[in-house]
Amino acid sequence: MKKNKVQDSPVEKAFENEKLNNAFNWYYSKLYILLLIPLGLFLLSIFSIMQAIDVDGTPIYRDISLKGGLSLTLSNEEFLEYSATELQIMLQENFIEDSFAVREFQMQGQKAGFIINTNIEEEDLIAYLNNLQGVDLQIPQDFTSSFIAPSLSQAFFTQAMSVLLVSFVLISIIVFAVFRKFVPSIAIVISIIFDLVVTVGILNLLGVEVSIAGIGALLMLIGYSIDTDILLTNRVLREQKSRRVSFAHHFQEKFQDSFKTGMLMAGTTLSAAIAAIIITNSEVIFQITLILIIGLIVDAISTWIQNAAMLKWWMQNKDK
Repeated sequence: MKKNKVQDSPVEKAFENEKLNNAFNWYYSKLYILLLIPLGLFLLSIFSIMQAIDVDGTPIYRDISLKGGLSLTLSNEEFLEYSATELQIMLQENFIEDSFAVREFQMQGQKAGFIINTNIEEEDLIAYLNNLQGVDLQIPQDFTSSFIAPSLSQAFFTQAMSVLLVSFVLISIIVFAVFRKFVPSIAIVISIIFDLVVTVGILNLLGVEVSIAGIGALLMLIGYSIDTDILLTNRVLREQKSRRVSFAHHFQEKFQDSFKTGMLMAGTTLSAAIAAIIITNSEVIFQITLILIIGLIVDAISTWIQNAAMLKWWMQNKDK
């Protein structure tokens, strides 16, 4: 039995490798057609960003830390019979002209209360909650609250956007300085823009209100995006002058090697992020990992379809 298994394993391995190679060859041959995927995602994201600008005045939906207001953590057991959606609807019906965002929080895996973000005064909110359940909420046993002035939050948001812009500009300068070739460099820059725009667009579609921590996650995403694009571009450009093969053949060979490494990197990072988002009860960690998961998937599309297609076109034209 063992002898047969040893004899069959090389055949099975070769068959599996052949299937993988066939799948890669199909994917490589359809790169230009697959560009419809990032194009569709980009247009959809632009639409969602325009909607956010119309509603919130900014490209992203912001939480209290970035737009100011009251954040109240309600832990009284009398309110646990409600869901976050039910409580938000009741608040919105009573305070028609004001805005609310209600979410549950957990302790030791069980629902422990709600976090209510709003622009109304604390006294008005507590008075309504007392009347709703016939209780007398007391601080700190029943609730805690914090208030951030809108002017301070706007300053945080403006600084965060400035940091993102400066980071993008500096990275773009470094990319052009290192590679010194227009098409490979501009492909990396376009990939960074795509990652940010599409990630923000998907967050808007999901209705995620981004916090200061979320802005930090977007900065992390820029760094990760540049890693995968540099991995691809660097492997494609190096050694090409010393090899006696066509540019197109060189690109396909190096692209396949980079693709394997890139997918391994993305898979390991995604595994860690998914584990974190499942286990954590922290809203901050949840938002950071959610942005990273979305960003990693978006980056895979931008690097291995969009950037790859531009480099393939560039290398094939160098043979002409």
